[in-house]
Amino acid sequence: GRATLAAEAIETGEPGDGTAQARLFRDEALVPGRAGPEGRTVSVGAVQPASLGGRPAQRIRAELDGVGGPTHLVAWFVPRGEWVYRIVFTWPQSYSGYGRVVERMTADVRFEEPAGLRVARARALLVPGVAGPLRELGHALRRWGLPADAVEPLASAVRLAPAHVDTRVELARAFFESGQVEEGCHAAAEARVYGPSDTGAMEAGVRCELARGDTARALLRLEEARRVDPRDPRLRAAEGALKAALETPGP
Repeated sequence: GRATLAAEAIETGEPGDGTAQARLFRDEALVPGRAGPEGRTVSVGAVQPASLGGRPAQRIRAELDGVGGPTHLVAWFVPRGEWVYRIVFTWPQSYSGYGRVVERMTADVRFEEPAGLRVARARALLVPGVAGPLRELGHALRRWGLPADAVEPLASAVRLAPAHVDTRVELARAFFESGQVEEGCHAAAEARVYGPSDTGAMEAGVRCELARGDTARALLRLEEARRVDPRDPRLRAAEGALKAALETPGP
């Protein structure tokens, strides 16, 4: 009997709880009756909240008709900032001992600090009091799911280089993602003062209205930004956040 383990870090561009990636995997890779890399899907369970490596996660269980017969599958989706770790185990039903091995492996999973974040911390320490390394550190902290920690280095970078609009935009996002809505809206407004036609500053304004729960004003701000530069990828990210706010959660 053959057991498999597949792991992947999926960049999503927006923080979330992993549910969207779990549903996408279920709907694309685990369609009942359809053959996949590990066999034909016989049945698939619902997306369920779980925990892995001390982090909140989503989990799916499925039963497959594999090469060696009935096969178990369990897939974990662990969000970390703008990434989701997808970890998929399969093992033959006839080898029940594999199930205990999988349990031990998942119990031992630990998520270390990403190398890019360690490098950003080191640069900020090596060159203290300089806006660039502080901005890079704040950006990395926010993207890896530590927005509250990102506020201090980003605020310091703003004080050192007040005319740098992108830093102000990044600070606004750090505030929003750490639940500090009014601070984020203030930072977004300041970014617009320094960059009245900057689409990043406009995007921050969209996120401000979303954080306040005003989707109608968010849509108006998004349309305004599109008139400036309809191809800016940051506006696609804001549009994705707006759509997520408007969508009714599925099962």
